[in-house]
Amino acid sequence: MNIISQTYLKQVALLPLLLVVCNPLFAEEKENTNNPIGCRNEGYTFDLKTLKLAPRSAGASQSLYVILNKSDQAINLFQMRNEDSSRSMYLNHTVKGSQWAVLATNEPLVKYICSVTDGKSPYGKVVDCQNHLQVCEYTNVKYGLNNQGNYWLVNTNSKNDAVRAIVRYGIIPSL
Repeated sequence: MNIISQTYLKQVALLPLLLVVCNPLFAEEKENTNNPIGCRNEGYTFDLKTLKLAPRSAGASQSLYVILNKSDQAINLFQMRNEDSSRSMYLNHTVKGSQWAVLATNEPLVKYICSVTDGKSPYGKVVDCQNHLQVCEYTNVKYGLNNQGNYWLVNTNSKNDAVRAIVRYGIIPSL
């Protein structure tokens, strides 16, 4: 065999190896929409276009909800309260498109109405929460004394970053 054909054979033999190694680098990264490990589909219901979170129905009174915005546009979550008091704080939030958010709550019932920005109203157009959100609850969560209460733990982020933030805050989601 001459030198040119030997060089050509080596290049052809290395091509499949190069494709196997480089394929993940060029592959489109697709966000995993499965719930995080241990996060269960309980403790919430969708009713009349609203989202109702009921932590005590599935576990301890202090719960952790992980929420995915399944749509490409930002979803506004406006808390609905039955009564107002000077000690009440609204837990309104916006979850960006295809992003995850985490809510820690110890209230017996938290209700949200969902909307998208439409330019006509400052609150946007009301949409069905069930069509736009995916929700799960960590039912047996261990909180430190300084982490209890009602607050949005993760604004909007990827699923992996949301789970890392839960651990970074010192909250232990039990399986």
